Amino acid sequence: MNIRQFRYGTDGNLGYLLWAGGEAAAIDGVAPDEILEFAAAEGLELKYVTNTHEHWDHIHGNDALLKASDAVNITTDMMCRIKILKLGDEQLEAFPTPGHSEDSIVFYFKDDEGGAMLTGDTLFNGTVGNCYTKDYELYFESLQKVLRFPPETMIYAGHDIFSYTTGVMDKIDPDNPHLSDYKDSYSADLLVTTLGQELKVNPFIRFDDTALDDYRAGLGMPLNTPYERWRAMMSVH
Repeated sequence: MNIRQFRYGTDGNLGYLLWAGGEAAAIDGVAPDEILEFAAAEGLELKYVTNTHEHWDHIHGNDALLKASDAVNITTDMMCRIKILKLGDEQLEAFPTPGHSEDSIVFYFKDDEGGAMLTGDTLFNGTVGNCYTKDYELYFESLQKVLRFPPETMIYAGHDIFSYTTGVMDKIDPDNPHLSDYKDSYSADLLVTTLGQELKVNPFIRFDDTALDDYRAGLGMPLNTPYERWRAMMSVH
């Protein structure tokens, strides 16, 4: 599976085009003109337009992509039912991750290098999304699904907020020995990390890391279970 990342606007929105065998899917196609231009230059047929969730900042490019192609719009609800999109001889899987929004989903594909996830606003490079549903227990369960994947899995998120997230890390976990290398890995041309990197530096998914205990203790919330430790950390969002 091939993947191309596109940027749009001042909020660091990231959209994606995935393709195999000449067939492509736009996911969170926030830069429709650039996506269509790239697809035409590569001789790709845009077959699907879909999203990690249906907040406006992720779906606003859908109409332009659909009007300029014969692509089919696959809603998040439909994607949860069909679970798989076939592109050429390869397939793109999806699973529900409600929490940031009720309809949040994560896309996953396997490859020889360990695969990749398009996590939308469920998991960012360095943090997690706001829990707009207010159902923190459900969001925690969704993150557990994501964290079951191999550490080499690439993480492609829905926004580039890397500067903000590393600033939060500096405050929460300034002595983290992995943080400097993590910062050095940043590229504005392609923002991607691995799940293994995230598990070393991202304080919002390190539920059992004792290095964060002193900071968590200062939040004044129960810390007896992995969920409680995560819920406490979410209070700084």
